[in-house]
Amino acid sequence: MSVAVIYTDLDGTLLDHHTYSADAAKPALAALRKRGVPVIPCTSKTRAETVHIAAELGLDGPMIVENGAAVWIPEHWKLSRTDGALSDESAWCHSFGLSRGMIRRQLAILSIEWGNRYQSLCDLSDRQVMSITGLDAASAPRARERHYCETLVWLGTPADRIAFAEQVEALDMRCVQGGRFVHVLASGGKAEAVRWLHHKIRAEWPAFRGAVSVSAGDAENDVAMLEVTDLALLVRSPVFELPNPKRAGGIVISDQIGPAGWAEGIEMLIERLEEEEDRGRLLSQRHDHNAA
Repeated sequence: MSVAVIYTDLDGTLLDHHTYSADAAKPALAALRKRGVPVIPCTSKTRAETVHIAAELGLDGPMIVENGAAVWIPEHWKLSRTDGALSDESAWCHSFGLSRGMIRRQLAILSIEWGNRYQSLCDLSDRQVMSITGLDAASAPRARERHYCETLVWLGTPADRIAFAEQVEALDMRCVQGGRFVHVLASGGKAEAVRWLHHKIRAEWPAFRGAVSVSAGDAENDVAMLEVTDLALLVRSPVFELPNPKRAGGIVISDQIGPAGWAEGIEMLIERLEEEEDRGRLLSQRHDHNAA
């Protein structure tokens, strides 16, 4: 019986904001593997990027990509496929809205007013992506392989971005601010994707029927996810102020930043859950003994 499933942001959370290293979190990831606790990326990154990162970190489960616009589920997880799901030889995909091409057609309506205040990440060269993100030459092309959301390099002011987001929402789409970019989605989002996947895991895997959902993030585009899970970890960032999820409780704020803060907070939450499970088991045994 797994006590939890962890849904985690990558950049600035499990990965260092500047170096993209997860070294400080690797001992915690190894401990979670031994405990049988799945760690599921929930990221603004593309599938191509996330597959590469997951392989490096020893994560072989589902992944939520492009800010929750799509969920990729590996065949070996044996979860039932949804109608119309795309697939390849190793995994199938559940998407929540329009394709990136359709989103771009919608955004074209706003291009006369706003076109000079953003650039599509997918329209940039690999060298430009490397310059903006700090990614290496092998990683930059993966960052542009987007299929379910449009990722924008914002050139305007923060006030411009708020006004732009209002106009995007008037077109029945969503505009979210990530750690580096602005993302436009037709539907879905990290919170919706996490809810959908966690319900599916609990419903179809008996060993996970009582598993608690735990989320970890550091930026504004993580807030909705941090609000819908049973427990949440807010990881301190080296570059911006902590967001403010609306929760009555069940949230931990790390003392350290990035992957070190991730390891610190996740270990604390999992140990708390295991202690509560042990107490519940002990109380149940005492009840059975007394009844006998």
